[in-house]
Amino acid sequence: MSTEIKLPENLTIHHIDNHFNELNKLFDGAENEITIEASAVETIDSAGLQTLLVLIKNSLDSDKKISWENTPDILQSSSDKLGLSEALLLS
Repeated sequence: MSTEIKLPENLTIHHIDNHFNELNKLFDGAENEITIEASAVETIDSAGLQTLLVLIKNSLDSDKKISWENTPDILQSSSDKLGLSEALLLS
């Protein structure tokens, strides 16, 4: 069974403290398949990308499958610029 996790609109250093614990609980409690619904993301910086990287890596280490839905251009282009697209499973 799949669990959908919706990302917030702001994944920046100024907001990440507010979101990390909540997202971590969602990823930890998710079923074997996680669908990341990213349509709400409007801003993201390296702190937000690092957070997603940690959450995805931990999920993969727990044998969970990750897929993306509605990935906005800002998320794709930011991860491309930092060379994280493959690690984030965006490419």
